[in-house]
Amino acid sequence: MPATPTLVTPDFTFDPDTPGACIAGVRPYRNSSYRLDAETIAGKFVVHNYGHGGAGITLSWGCAAKVRDIVARHLTVANDKAVAVLGAGVMGMTAASQLTDLGLKVTIYSDRSPAETTSFKAGGQWAVSVVEFQGKEAELKGIIKTAFTTFEESIGKGFGVSRQPNYTATRSHNLEIVLQLVPGLIPPPVPLPRMPFEGHARAGFEYQTLLIEPPIFLSKLEADLRARGVTFVRKKFASRSDVLNSVAQKMIVNCTGLGAMMLWSDTKMVPIKGQLAMLPAQPDLQYLYGQDGYLFPRADHVVIGGTFEVGVNDEIPNRSVCQDLVRHIKSQFGQAPIKPVPDIHIHHPDHAPIVNPPIPEV
Repeated sequence: MPATPTLVTPDFTFDPDTPGACIAGVRPYRNSSYRLDAETIAGKFVVHNYGHGGAGITLSWGCAAKVRDIVARHLTVANDKAVAVLGAGVMGMTAASQLTDLGLKVTIYSDRSPAETTSFKAGGQWAVSVVEFQGKEAELKGIIKTAFTTFEESIGKGFGVSRQPNYTATRSHNLEIVLQLVPGLIPPPVPLPRMPFEGHARAGFEYQTLLIEPPIFLSKLEADLRARGVTFVRKKFASRSDVLNSVAQKMIVNCTGLGAMMLWSDTKMVPIKGQLAMLPAQPDLQYLYGQDGYLFPRADHVVIGGTFEVGVNDEIPNRSVCQDLVRHIKSQFGQAPIKPVPDIHIHHPDHAPIVNPPIPEV
């Protein structure tokens, strides 16, 4: 096996007091499975599309295509011309894009702008991360394929999508799901005699995936939707009855993420807080790094993650936690002492049942 070259080492200089250096979001995790189905309530046709955990961006276009198909079937027996989409995150906006293709008048209702959503705070690696899909393996195959193909076709078109290698010390569960469910969609990992970084002596793997940069992708998506006549309405709903009584449209697509826990009384929803440290951008870094903490170089920042705080539903970053995230990744590159990962770190063994659940046979 040929020698593995050493790639550029990140500059780990980090000031947690710099505005934007520490961020926090809450993953909309749903026990047993994400929700993607339809029901009729009080004369309204409601499509639910939420509960995708840490895989919202990854699955977005695939789920949006499913929403479009559900609505298209409904339109064969209904004469509706308008649809309300609840939520301005990635699930809501990709669904809105697909529904506009059906010739519908689309209105997005949200109490946040796209730049204020959890989607905007995501790291951006294309990987099936922290999402349950029990009993939906066959459906997920189609979602994954459509999502990846759509993102791949958008490379070079201003959506912030690029092909990237991802280096891992062990096999990446988030990408092994893809290899098992949709063989051939991405290449199998290449075994390496050692990880190609300073301070790394152990063997590893090189995967090929995509990086979707949320600030670029969501901004482009919003601009395109507005140009196509989609209306954004700032509104906060108090309950399901509030939605049904105050939304004029007879078709509603519910992409409220964690908001479904309250609006639809969904007891399967579980908030999982994630904190990230944001280093200054470093254009020389052209790779992703994962499995023992993660590092995603983007145009705006080098993203270092992350935490996995089950049941915590706030978006307040902790500077010392973010400092620890940087220190941990820094130690992997031989630039800081090795210490045990904190209990809230995403790759702490206690989180494996959710972060790396068994991959079902298909």
